[in-house]
Amino acid sequence: MTTEAITTTSLTGHQLAEALGQVMPHMASTGSRAPLLEGVHFDSDGTFLHTVATDRYTMAVARRRLRTGEEWTATVGAMHVAYLQSWAEAHGYRDTVELTPSPGQLAVVSNMGRIVLPTMDGPHAPWRALFNRYLTEDAERVDISALDSQFMRRWEKAGRHLEITQSAPGRPLVLACEDFIGAQMPVRLTRGDAPSRAALASDWAGSLGFANEPGVDLPLPADGDQGPTTTETLLREVLISTQNLFDSPSEDHAALAAHARSGSHAWMAYRLLQVLRVIDPRTTELTLADLWEELDAGDFSETAFEDAEKLGHDPQAWVDKYVAARAKRAAEAATDAAAAEQAPAPALPAAPDSTTAETPEEFPPNGGHTGPMCAYVAGISSRCTCD
Repeated sequence: MTTEAITTTSLTGHQLAEALGQVMPHMASTGSRAPLLEGVHFDSDGTFLHTVATDRYTMAVARRRLRTGEEWTATVGAMHVAYLQSWAEAHGYRDTVELTPSPGQLAVVSNMGRIVLPTMDGPHAPWRALFNRYLTEDAERVDISALDSQFMRRWEKAGRHLEITQSAPGRPLVLACEDFIGAQMPVRLTRGDAPSRAALASDWAGSLGFANEPGVDLPLPADGDQGPTTTETLLREVLISTQNLFDSPSEDHAALAAHARSGSHAWMAYRLLQVLRVIDPRTTELTLADLWEELDAGDFSETAFEDAEKLGHDPQAWVDKYVAARAKRAAEAATDAAAAEQAPAPALPAAPDSTTAETPEEFPPNGGHTGPMCAYVAGISSRCTCD
């Protein structure tokens, strides 16, 4: 460990857990010839905390912006890193953890307690110099590269969409996404002719034949992360529903309930989305991509009906009950309207005595429920949540 002064670095527990999870698959295995690589290297520059791991075949670096921090480095062994990652993962997504390095140990403190991990002395991989070299050296044309497939699963937690570049044949492939960068060494083939696209095409010519269809291509997947778009959509729905709730006539109870329900459901979906994006961003991103495809297809109501049946519910009874209640309300409204038409016109009231007149009682709108998104009015709770 390079630091001598006692310093403290803080970030959220989920940030620490995620940054460790992205790089831990790249640690050297126990018993390797480089014990210092059998763990994760922590590198704080005062702005970001970097977690670094490599076994010399692949290298991964994740970074997370600090709430507070100073410059320090420390290396923690694999067993203790696994414990730290599980401990950090158990925190709420807003819980802060503080890392305090000192000679021979790294203390981590939060509202859940304090753990102290031993650190290893000695230099770790010069990751900054390596990536600077990989990204700034003169680029050459790369005809074909070979990769060892056993290392490819290491990138599963890095991110869904990885940008890949290779400066020259035989040079490492650099993979990157937001707050993550990594590298994988290609396989150097020493037997037979040097690989090439032409040799690959020749090898498969017997199977591929001369098939050629103009314009044929694979469909492109959904572009990027749908999280920001979905977040904006949900927040906009909350605000528009609130405005519609205020603009609706107080006697139109159906409209009030519909707008309140729409805004409440949008707010619940927004809050759940924010938590899920923190707990498991990759799974959330994949789910949102599927969700938008389902919305575009338009058959999600049929899926909802089938899922409800699989869970043991009676969705048809839900629909029948709602239709019956709606018909009952319509009939009652028609009866009230007919009675109002047949009722004699009321006599004009006498002018009140100014000395004894009482101020008419003012009834609050929305049936006395003051909250614009009262859960009782929205139909999602059996009690009023205005207060």
